[in-house]
Amino acid sequence: MKILVTGATGFLGSHLVPYLLAQEHEVACLSRQASNAIEGLSCSRTWTVDENGAGFREAVSEFLPDVVVHLAAHYVSEHRYEDVGALVKSNVEFGAYLLDAMSEAGCGALVYAGTSWQHYRNEGYCPVNLYAATKQAFSTLAEYYLSSTGLRLLELHLYDSYGEGDPRLKLLNLLKLYAESNDILDMSGGEQRIHLVHINDLCKGFKIACARVPELAKGERRIYRLPSARAVTIKELVDSFNALNPDNPVRVRWGARSYREREVFRPWEEAECLPGWRPAIELSDGLRRLRQAATNNND
Repeated sequence: MKILVTGATGFLGSHLVPYLLAQEHEVACLSRQASNAIEGLSCSRTWTVDENGAGFREAVSEFLPDVVVHLAAHYVSEHRYEDVGALVKSNVEFGAYLLDAMSEAGCGALVYAGTSWQHYRNEGYCPVNLYAATKQAFSTLAEYYLSSTGLRLLELHLYDSYGEGDPRLKLLNLLKLYAESNDILDMSGGEQRIHLVHINDLCKGFKIACARVPELAKGERRIYRLPSARAVTIKELVDSFNALNPDNPVRVRWGARSYREREVFRPWEEAECLPGWRPAIELSDGLRRLRQAATNNND
């Protein structure tokens, strides 16, 4: 199968591309800028896009993928006025260019990474933040192509991800930093329940989605979840992290920070999980792998 991946240099994309290549798929990559990171992925072909959307049409028409996997996005948890332009351009405008390029080239199968944050209070649609609203805006744009061109669309709404080699300053990396420094980490009350899914399990989910989306009827959209086996509270996560590092635990001052205005305490769980997929890596095993990777890097 020929698969075009956008956002190939992000955390998920940089793991998914080699995973798909190992499954003997032909994979091309699309990125905002040329870099050593995208060259290191060993894609069959690579394209870059500029601020005006040039590059989408060339990539799709020249590669003619069987499936496009759209991962490219700009993430801001709590936006400022200055963030609005980047969120809309990256998550809406660039997505529109991709959809139109697919329409012109006759490419009719798309796998798209949505977010559980599109479902505040477990509603069908209620965005937690502007980022989630822009992700939904792309889905709304896709309705036109579903109707007019028969686009087949499979959306995977994702939760928090983690794994070895994660460069993002997410919670687990923050815990590692504070454990190493022995400083005290100020946190909220820690009662939020989250699904934390290992990057390897996410890659398996996208592989399954790529196989399923061409089987949909023309103009059909399916939305599935990729959750962990069990949601845990932030406090439980910290306890599990410290249990693997009893000699140098992270010290947390619970309640020192206020909850966000639209804090999510119960994750969205109202949709079906992707058929044929289940997470294989338990949180304790995933944390142990992170700990081992950190130890090897320090040797």
